[in-house]
Amino acid sequence: AAALPAVDPELARLAAALLTPWHAAAAGAFLLGNLLYSFVTGPEDFSDAPYLAGAATYDPEAAAAFFRARPLAVLRRVLRLAFLTSAFNAGLLFDWLVLGKLLRDEEFQALRRNEPRRAREALVLCQQLGPTFIKLGQALSIRTDLVPELYALELRQLQDAVPPFPSDAAYEVLRKELGASDLQQIFTSLSEEPVASASIGQVYRGVLASSGKEAAVKVQRPGILAEIALDLHVLRLLTPIQTILQNMANGVQTSPQDIDLAVSLVDEWGRGFVAETDYRLEARNTVEFETAMRQRGLDAVCAPAVVEELVRDKVLVTEWIQGTRLDRDASPDVPRLCGVAINAYLTMLLDTGCLHCDPHPGNLLRTTDGRLCILDWGMTLKVPDDLQYALLEFIAHINVEDYDSIPRDFVNLGFTPEGVSPERLRSSGVTEGISFAFRQLSQGGGPKKIQARLKSEFQDRYGAELSDDELRKAARSEMLERMEEQLASEGVDVKGVTNVMEEMSRRNRELFQLPPYVLYVARAFSTLEGIGLSIDENYAIIQECYPYLSRRLFTDRSPRAKAALKAMLGLGQDPAEDHAASLPSFPLGASAPASPAPSTGGALSPAKLLEMSEGFASYTASTADVDAGASAVLDEFAGLLLDPEGSTLQDILVDEAARLGDAAVRAALRSALVESPAA
Repeated sequence: AAALPAVDPELARLAAALLTPWHAAAAGAFLLGNLLYSFVTGPEDFSDAPYLAGAATYDPEAAAAFFRARPLAVLRRVLRLAFLTSAFNAGLLFDWLVLGKLLRDEEFQALRRNEPRRAREALVLCQQLGPTFIKLGQALSIRTDLVPELYALELRQLQDAVPPFPSDAAYEVLRKELGASDLQQIFTSLSEEPVASASIGQVYRGVLASSGKEAAVKVQRPGILAEIALDLHVLRLLTPIQTILQNMANGVQTSPQDIDLAVSLVDEWGRGFVAETDYRLEARNTVEFETAMRQRGLDAVCAPAVVEELVRDKVLVTEWIQGTRLDRDASPDVPRLCGVAINAYLTMLLDTGCLHCDPHPGNLLRTTDGRLCILDWGMTLKVPDDLQYALLEFIAHINVEDYDSIPRDFVNLGFTPEGVSPERLRSSGVTEGISFAFRQLSQGGGPKKIQARLKSEFQDRYGAELSDDELRKAARSEMLERMEEQLASEGVDVKGVTNVMEEMSRRNRELFQLPPYVLYVARAFSTLEGIGLSIDENYAIIQECYPYLSRRLFTDRSPRAKAALKAMLGLGQDPAEDHAASLPSFPLGASAPASPAPSTGGALSPAKLLEMSEGFASYTASTADVDAGASAVLDEFAGLLLDPEGSTLQDILVDEAARLGDAAVRAALRSALVESPAA
């Protein structure tokens, strides 16, 4: 037998040293770390989803069952989220805690110096985390009142500069979906690279072979539905933990209702995201909006025309729109188009019942002919008629500062659990807080201006010499006193309540709930407010609702709209209509009143009528075609007053004329029978 080669003694000693338990453990840890890193950062499988695309297909229970059979996919995604966010979170914590608190940098100058770097990191992080977080970044990119301006500027790149997927893959999707091996049969030209990319898909610019017209060709990202489904499932798993930690930070115990509410919000977002992957639904929404706007005479707003024969599950072809983003256009009519946008969204919310829920600036264009074009109709909210009128009443009451009606509005809007009455809400003291909040909102300026006004009010109330921390403590102390007074008024032994704020929080949970639709409405209108604030720092979105409100109440013949209009005009409840019974009933020679007794419904406010008429004119002028605004105002207002079928405004003016006529009859009778009796 052949002899084994001799081993170098030095090499043998080195091998023996490396085989000690400590060295073996270190080598094992290193190997395990490499394996874990490869597992976390490796490619993820998004080939299969637990449900189909569609507005009503999102099913968290089906997703839970689907991913229980794929635990490694869930574990990889959770670890990937933790891995990708750890460096960014650690950097922020270092800037705030070490450079700020520990080094006593009370002005946080180091934190501000590092903002450009952190903002760039936030942009990259959103791109790495995928579609769900890209959507979040898009929403924050226009809210300079909520995030630092440098962050907003960086995140704006997510509006139309999301990293694209390879065009080879996009072209393959096109060939498969359109059933054409040669795309030149459909497009005489098609851009080699996308002209825009977003979280769900990307857009190519082409020319249709059938008509020679330019077209926008939207192609869906491969595997996007599966990726969204996994993210939503992970968020549902992590949301209870996040809710508990957030409540702990605020010193409040977490109830099962808190967790249920937070998870329900994730589910509502989930329905919207899944709906966005249904391109056939998006095509229908686009066509229905365009039709609805034309029927209502809103010529200043439009949507791209859909090429019906080229709509597929993962492909959507529309006309190419020539225009610029509303937030980047320097044209002098951009403020008018902001008003057009508000009117269009209020029309969707309160009239057509189909609200566009993704109005980020990349989806709002000023066309070359001066109109507003709304793109991307994948995410919409259906608003039933009852909810439309409840919202209409609520907006009307806010505009006239009728805060006593808010408790009833909250019940109608679904902000209260079943069984909670308006009277119980009113006795809870909610009206005072709501009144304060909406008075601040109506003054405009967004959260930054509101914060400045609050600080000024606190300084006036507690002392201008107090620091910010001292002002917060004083306000908190007063709030606790009011809470104790409220509990005492309800017969609660305040001394027996160990945590007043916790008790009030429990009671508030019993009185209030957040209906899912609010998430979409808030998203749409907060985006519009952000655009408005970028143009005018004193922009007040509540005031911008007034033109639509005026027109709607003038033209809507429904009893609920009529009641809301009367309230806005100072008429309140319907007065007695029996004018014959209102003739004078005083004996001859007796003293008579100089004017008719006031109606229980109040008197018409001419100033309010004039204000609403101006709002009506503003709405019509802004939403009509640019060249036809003035004549449209006169035509529509004349039609409203002279409509042979009648209108709510006609009814009110006739009623008021009758009351004035009744007063004239009274005065004539008084003069004839009392002051100058016949001989």
